Order: sequence, then structure tokens, then C-alpha cells
Amino acid sequence: MKISSIIKKLYPFDYSIVGDGNDLAIKEFKKLLPFKVHNFTSGKIYNGWKIPHKWILKKAQIKENGKTIFDAKQKKFGVPVNSKSFKGFVSLEKLKRNIFYSKKLPNATPYNWTGLYRYKKKDWGFCMSKKEFNKINKKKYFVDIETIQKKGKMKVLEFTLKGSNKDTIIINAHNCHPFQANDDISGCAVGIKLFQMLRKIKKRKFTYTLLIAPELVGPIFWLKKNSKKVKNFKHAILLKSVGNKNSLKLQHSVNQNSEIDKLAIKYLKDLGEKYSKGKFRTIYGNDEIVFDSTGYKINTISLTRFPFKEYHTDMDTPERLSEVKLEKTYELIKKIILDFEREIRFRNKYRGVISLSNPKYNLYLTAESPGIDKKKYTKEMKKWNLLMNNLPRFVDNGMSLREIAKYHSLNYKNVFSYFKKWENKKLIEII
Repeated sequence: MKISSIIKKLYPFDYSIVGDGNDLAIKEFKKLLPFKVHNFTSGKIYNGWKIPHKWILKKAQIKENGKTIFDAKQKKFGVPVNSKSFKGFVSLEKLKRNIFYSKKLPNATPYNWTGLYRYKKKDWGFCMSKKEFNKINKKKYFVDIETIQKKGKMKVLEFTLKGSNKDTIIINAHNCHPFQANDDISGCAVGIKLFQMLRKIKKRKFTYTLLIAPELVGPIFWLKKNSKKVKNFKHAILLKSVGNKNSLKLQHSVNQNSEIDKLAIKYLKDLGEKYSKGKFRTIYGNDEIVFDSTGYKINTISLTRFPFKEYHTDMDTPERLSEVKLEKTYELIKKIILDFEREIRFRNKYRGVISLSNPKYNLYLTAESPGIDKKKYTKEMKKWNLLMNNLPRFVDNGMSLREIAKYHSLNYKNVFSYFKKWENKKLIEII
């Protein structure tokens, strides 16, 4: 299935943090993958973050002399999220202060999301195109907005594929913006296609989790719920607005030198298109701040093609996305993941200390012992000497070949060749 086809299935829903649109969309998500649904009751607070109640818009009209000139219920984003109720006459000046529009896109209706998180700044308002805004020029108008709030459930979608070990890589995208194809149904769709592929791999080394949740709040409460598993969460990839025609951007993790950061750079170079990169939180701020936070420290990279002009407007539609760019994003992540799957781990088959110089083993490398001949004791030899001492202990600790090579700053292929010698002597075996 094309990624664009997945987007078209998931796009036409009135998503929010808590809302009926999310509930309806779950049915479509489950047709694509057998997601597990986590329910979090609205009103719950953790670290100051609150799951909002379900917000329902009953009525939102602007009237002039008894005639309705603007009916927000007939538009996708006619009223800002979590707008409060209001009924009464207002001056032109007051009304215009409460109307949001896009200066750059005069025909577009903006999506005003601020009420999702800024709970104490609730006010009433309207969203419309600049052309519609320009037509409002009378001295007085009647505003009639009716909204209600009800308790509800924030739904977090999780699909986990278990591997031979519990080390987990998380793929994350959010689904809390209504009628936004690029932001961020594109990320959801790329993640779904990746996991449809991963399901076909019969023997997986790593465990993989696809997490689709309302931005920030979803991962915050999901991680809290899964606090006992956090030690297994090694890396995360955040997918944000990956379907527009801009070049791909890599936002590094806090630890810019982590394994997943290096693999992303490695395969970006093979992508066949221009790319750029930036430090943590310098390109875009999103769920990476949750995963790579105090107490979790999950190395999280972000992939995005942000910014794009249709951002947070009703012009962010599936028709504006590029299948080519979507596929390139998918191929990049696929290569990163398959590289992880090629990771090699070993198991020790002996006890005690092996005399590496014994002719029976002949595993001692040509490095002079420290303090004997310092002139010949090069830095490279010292690295190998350290590896010889560490090798059995690191194997016991479950470190991968890549991690061991990285720790000692040695060439991966050379380290692999040395490990094969140990395997040939039946001292270790590949898991």
C-alpha cells in the first residue's frame, strides 16, 4: 500500500487530545495494524501536564442585524480549540481582536491549537480566512458561541513487535491535530508502513514499538505507565511533517554521538537528496523533549521536512503531499532499523580467564605490555590491549559488536574479525 493511501484513510478525522474524532479514527488505525489502545482519564495531572476534558462545539455564529454572516460549524477550524462559550453584542474592535487568520495565506483558515495546552488562557474566538475577515466592517455584531466540556479518555495507540531481546526502539508520531495531512498523519503513515514491513521479519533481534499519541501529553503519560520498561527503551525516532516537498532535516538527540544519530547521518548521505541537520531542539520542538528527558534519557532523533507554508491551516491536505518524499523518509528509517537488526551479540562459552598467548588459542595481539617498551606501545595497540581485557566482560554484559567497537574507538570490521577468531576457538558464540 502506498503511504499516500494510508494518509487518505487516516486524514478525515477531527483529532484532538480527547475527542470523538480520535475514537472514530482508531477503527481505521486498527485496520492497518492491531494496535493496543491505552486509555487515560481526562483531568489527570502529572508534572503539571493535564489531560484536558472532551471539548464539544455546539454552536458558533456571528450575526449582523439578526442574519448569520459566519457559521463556524460549517468550517473545519471555525473556532479555536477549547474556546469558551460567549453570547452577546460586541464592538467591531472587540470582535476583530478575537478573530484569527493567516496573513501569508489569505484563502486559508488557520488551526488555532493554543487552547490544547494553555488551559488558563481560555477565551472565545473564531478562525477564518483573511478574505472573510476583511468583510467584517460593521460597528456592532452579535456573537453566539456554545461549547461544553465532558470527561473523556485520551487514547494512546501502541503496536509492539517483540524481538529476541528487550532492547526497544520507539517510532513516534502524533495524532491530535484535526484535518492535517502532513502535520502529522504523514508521520503516522510512514510509521505504519515500517511496522507492516517489520511484521514480516520472522526473527527480530530488537523489540520495536510504534507509538501514536497526542503530542507531548500522550508520551508523557504513556512513559509514566511504562516506567518499569524504561530501562529497555534505547532509542526513539520522531516523525514530524515528512510528506511535503522540502529537503529532509535531522534533529540530533541530546547525545549527538549516539548510535542512532550516527546511523541517521550514515544513511542520509545515501538518500539521494539534500539534507540538513541541527542540534537538539534547534529545528523543531516536539515529543523528543519527553523521551530524552530527565529520568528517561532515551536517545531521540527527529526527522522532519518542516517548515511548510500550509502548516496549521485547512490547506494541509493529502493532495499537497509528495509520495516520493514520503517513500524517501520511509526508506531512510528502514535502512536505520535494518542496520540495527544486523547488530551482532555474542555469548561466552567458558569460565575464568583465558591465556590468550597460549598456542592453543593464539589470541593475543601484537601489543607490548604497558611499561616495558613505551616507544613501541602505540595508541592503537593500547586500544586493542584494552579490548582484549574487556571483551569477555562486555560480552557477558550483552553489549553488541558495534557498541564494543565504538567504546574502544576501533574499526568495526577489524573488531569483527577478531571476534571471529574467538568464535573459531569455540570460546564465544553468536546469539
